Amino acid sequence: MPRRRRLQFLLILAGLIASMYVMISLYLPSSRNLVFGVNRSSGKVRVVKQSISFLPPHEFYRLRFEKRQGSAQRDGVIVISSKDQVPVKMTYRIRFGVEPQIRDSRRLVREGWSAWLSARVTEAVQFVTQEVPIEDFASPQSQFSAQRGRLRATVAKHLADSGLAVTGFEISKMEIDRNALLAYKRNELRRKARGNLNRVAIFGIEGADWELLSELMTDGRMPNLKNMMQNGAAGTLQTIQPTIAPLLWSTLETGVSPDRHGVIDFSDQTTKGPVDSRSRQTPAVWDIASAFGRTAGMVNCWTAWPPTAENTFVFDTPAAAASNDVYPKELAPRVSAASVAVGTIGYQQISRFLNITPAEFESSITASNAADPVVVFRSLLAKTWTDHRVALDLYRQKTPLLFMMDYDGTDTVNHLFGPFHPPMRDGVSSEGYRRYWPAVANYYSEVDRLLGEWLTVLPADTTVFVLSAHGMRWGKERPTVPPNGNSALTTHRNPGIFIAFGNNVVRSTARHPISIYDIAPTVVTMLGLPVSSDMLGKLVPGLFKSMIPVEGVQIASYSDLIPEKALASSDVDANAYRARLLQIGHLVDPSRASIPMLAEDETERPAVIPPDRWGLYAYDNNQAIVLKQQGRIKESVELLHQAIELNPTRPVPYLNLAMFLADKGQYTGAEEAFNASVVRGLPSSEKYFVDFAAMYRQKNLTTRAIVVLMKGRSIFPQSFLIAQNLGSALAAMERYTEAVPELERALSLQPTSVSALNALGLVYTKKHDPGQNPDLSRALDFWNRSLSINPHQPPIQQAVASLRSRL
Repeated sequence: MPRRRRLQFLLILAGLIASMYVMISLYLPSSRNLVFGVNRSSGKVRVVKQSISFLPPHEFYRLRFEKRQGSAQRDGVIVISSKDQVPVKMTYRIRFGVEPQIRDSRRLVREGWSAWLSARVTEAVQFVTQEVPIEDFASPQSQFSAQRGRLRATVAKHLADSGLAVTGFEISKMEIDRNALLAYKRNELRRKARGNLNRVAIFGIEGADWELLSELMTDGRMPNLKNMMQNGAAGTLQTIQPTIAPLLWSTLETGVSPDRHGVIDFSDQTTKGPVDSRSRQTPAVWDIASAFGRTAGMVNCWTAWPPTAENTFVFDTPAAAASNDVYPKELAPRVSAASVAVGTIGYQQISRFLNITPAEFESSITASNAADPVVVFRSLLAKTWTDHRVALDLYRQKTPLLFMMDYDGTDTVNHLFGPFHPPMRDGVSSEGYRRYWPAVANYYSEVDRLLGEWLTVLPADTTVFVLSAHGMRWGKERPTVPPNGNSALTTHRNPGIFIAFGNNVVRSTARHPISIYDIAPTVVTMLGLPVSSDMLGKLVPGLFKSMIPVEGVQIASYSDLIPEKALASSDVDANAYRARLLQIGHLVDPSRASIPMLAEDETERPAVIPPDRWGLYAYDNNQAIVLKQQGRIKESVELLHQAIELNPTRPVPYLNLAMFLADKGQYTGAEEAFNASVVRGLPSSEKYFVDFAAMYRQKNLTTRAIVVLMKGRSIFPQSFLIAQNLGSALAAMERYTEAVPELERALSLQPTSVSALNALGLVYTKKHDPGQNPDLSRALDFWNRSLSINPHQPPIQQAVASLRSRL
């Protein structure tokens, strides 16, 4: 009896096991997953399609995949080598179906699916990439990008030989082994480079403008700068918009556009704290120098702190209170000894710059109001002298090949004391003028004296650059009051200044136009290093002698070689940083009372027109607006004609007339009236060109909009708004060949414009001309750059995801 029960138990157990085995072997079809099995011996494939399939584990190696667009989808990572044997890690996505048979099924079973597929994909990709130089992998304009179609075809053919039918293949990310690449480029540079190694010193005079400097040099206030200009070469530094100091200096220091280096404001876009080296996504010239064994030193340079390069010394940060932050830390005692404390600066020192009495000085210091110009200037002077003394001491000790220093106090002086610079103008406070009229000239003269000290310290083989990343409006254009919580960035202007002096500089009396993008390529060339493909500038021809650019060593981007990591912590006081920017109008404080700016049509009545005639003119113009709002268009137009007859020199009635005629469909007359308003000095006419064109586009009259914008372009060739809207209008008319250069021009005028980047991405998804295919890889590049500036763009994120699925 017991034996029989045991037998029954075993039979039941065997039946359960068999049932479980059968259940495990059964697969139901699914719309979300693709399931197939590979026969372990023959390699024949059985796919779960429309009915239940039986895939016993002893016979089939079974696989399940997420289904996308009817195919299986798989993400993976492979490592291949470039033509130069530099490792590159690639993240890929593959979509595929299966053939009736997997030809090397035994290897698939033995190695496992992931290893087997990675090996097959690696073999296929390596077949294409083994002839691709390493610098071609990273460059957005690389030949490898143009070979994506060939790559997909090669992968499809190779995997078809193994039994997979590839329907899509995309490389979503490439990571180059930076250490291996840097080692390779160092060796290549040693073998091939024939460039000259030079010593370079760059001094920034923040906000310096040729209009002011010419006046001060003529008055004998800046003899050292005048001597450098007369015995060297000078020019204008063409800058970009917006004229925000860290954006401009990061562009100058890296040679790439703001959307690539990532510094676009005074605050970090992620941390919301002060911008610093961690905000910069590409290496600066000192990082490049250090990576190739060149020494460098930076004092008071934007995005230089915290330090990122070991072979450097770094001190202080612009727009912050005087700081003793220094790298390496062992230099701290020298910094402490050379520093000038704010408390040591008394009336005797301040009276050299400001026309105030001892009592006024004591009153300001006692009150200690952070917004008091005397208090601000005292702190500024301490910082200027500290930076200078520390920089001289560290330079004498280290004598780096590359040295950079920014005297940023000049920009603060421009904004706080520029309104009081002689001659006195209407609207300027007489008390403020009495106190502060000498400040600008005296402080610039002090900076010139400090530059003169540098000329006695720098070795004879040094090439010296003195520059500003933007200029400043002077003369009658400058404000009549200091910033009071309002933005003062509108007083910045293009161009800045550029002076080259010393070793290898060709003496010239001509004014050379230099781009802000030209500085980094020039510096790396002087350091005996190649210019990378992503640097937008070049070594300026005719400005330097005995300069041999490094050829034969190609670098797509120094970002691929140099990982940026902070070597020290950042101790910048965020509150003090913000307070300093508020004081000089680089941030807007909504809690302060604003000072209204008068538009041109709000100024006093011109003397050439009698008061009664002016009153009639103003009444007719304003009453015409009221009648238009009531729908009485004919009467309003008659009043506007009367206003024009009474005062034919004013632009406003012509503009109103243009809008009224456009509403009535009289477009030719509207354009004539609009052009007449522009000729008569229409305020903000750049914006009105855009508005007038927008009105046409709303009426589906895009061709007329294009004509208006082209007229605006001829008057405002440097207008970002007009360039972008013209490019957009041309694209809307499918005139892509004309639209692309216009949008690219807009992007060059404002490199951080996500609207221009998005529009270019959209254009590149279209056909440029009959017979041309869309350039999806270029579109993806523009959209990715847009998202790097502003990641919160759901439509663009969706477009990128859709585009990736098509590549």
